[in-house]
Amino acid sequence: MRTVHSSAPPGAVAVIGAGWAGASAAHELRRLGRPVHVFESAPVIGGHSRSEVLRGVVYEPNGPHIFHTSNPEVARLVRQHGMTRSYRHQVLTEAYLHEDDETPHLLSWPPQVAELRELPVWPRVEAELARRPRTPSRANLEDYCISIMGRTLYEVFVRDYTEKQWGRKGAELSWEFAPGRLELREDGYRRLFRDTWEFFPSHGAAPVIESLLADVPVTVGARMGVTDLADLSRHYTAVVVTAPLDEFAGRPGELAWRGVRSESRYLPDYGTAATATPAYVVNRPSHRVPYTRTVETKHASGQHAQGTVVSHEYPGADSRHYPVPTPDRRYELRNEALKKDIRDLSLFPVHFCGRLATYSYINQDRAIEQGLACAREVAAGSAVTRPGASASP
Repeated sequence: MRTVHSSAPPGAVAVIGAGWAGASAAHELRRLGRPVHVFESAPVIGGHSRSEVLRGVVYEPNGPHIFHTSNPEVARLVRQHGMTRSYRHQVLTEAYLHEDDETPHLLSWPPQVAELRELPVWPRVEAELARRPRTPSRANLEDYCISIMGRTLYEVFVRDYTEKQWGRKGAELSWEFAPGRLELREDGYRRLFRDTWEFFPSHGAAPVIESLLADVPVTVGARMGVTDLADLSRHYTAVVVTAPLDEFAGRPGELAWRGVRSESRYLPDYGTAATATPAYVVNRPSHRVPYTRTVETKHASGQHAQGTVVSHEYPGADSRHYPVPTPDRRYELRNEALKKDIRDLSLFPVHFCGRLATYSYINQDRAIEQGLACAREVAAGSAVTRPGASASP
């Protein structure tokens, strides 16, 4: 039997997971006057967005995390906790236009029509663009992309990257996550995101998440699951779950996940302001290399430190990083069934939020929105009386 703080005060809420969603939910519960305790399975907090330091250089073991939002409440919250350094994120792609090309072109992502006009494939691209349908296809990811940028650009920029990243062809994936991530730019706007606010703190997201949890008790190294619900119900009046539900329910394999593995290398021969790659993120869609992109956080952090760290991101790791969005939404539906199964097994209210628990491919600001909404839902609900304790007001 796991010890889960039998001294928790009346009305206390347990939060499973210390990423953005869990930290935001816990912080908001605390603000609303509810006692809360966070349980994190990893030895550190921060979840998928956490940053780390190698030889004095900040880097991101789980890939790039630029904070962007158009939600004033979310922007205000993160700024209050140290997310104040503005940033303008621009991505490059190392693109081979033909199979027999020896040298790639370094192009903007999303593709810029002004750049494409200078390429030898432009006449073909232009003809394909003229044949685009008025309404983008919603059949699958491949058809959606071709309907907005034509087949040539899809094959140059998206097809191989998708197959490496997801381990599936574009026709086997849903189109739904593409808007806002995949587009063809004709307006010359080169930043990846169009949100009102965009930040990258000099030490990454970890200190911001730590600040959100500064007044919240946290237990790390605590891997919780459905078998812990009975014990939790004796000490807490509700639980907020941000963990992947197949893992939480003890039923691995019921949901499909795509994990990534980053090989991060410290390079000493770069001055305090120098970098090794042409951009923070450089996409490498070609099958000529096994990784999908390089990430050099020093571009984004603005850190002045001797040397730099370049990460090569390899897809296919045995990790639950990204939900797999299929056209028939089979795993989203299975996730909803898992929610019901978990609630049916619980003696007290169970709430779900965040990318993993909701099986949704969302950005950091949306995870915070879900965490705040979840906390308010908990606070608004009737508290369940613990055995031997008075009901909370």
